[in-house]
Amino acid sequence: MMRGRNMTTGAMQRAWLLGLLIVFFLPKRVECGYPGAVCTRQQGRDICKMSEIEPLGFYGLESIFHRNIGFAYGTDDECH
Repeated sequence: MMRGRNMTTGAMQRAWLLGLLIVFFLPKRVECGYPGAVCTRQQGRDICKMSEIEPLGFYGLESIFHRNIGFAYGTDDECH
């Protein structure tokens, strides 16, 4: 990896950490609250699905633990 002539090892580590934090908090739309969940419901003549916008890092943790951690930027119901 190329780095600036004056970039120290500590500065390089902080740059990597900042980059990982940015990626961890990028938003991702997840249907049913967590990966693999089923949440389709009938509402009148429409079929509805709940979805959440949550950080990419939490999506990864939820896919590992197969449960909803409960942190999301927002929720939404899609009805068709």
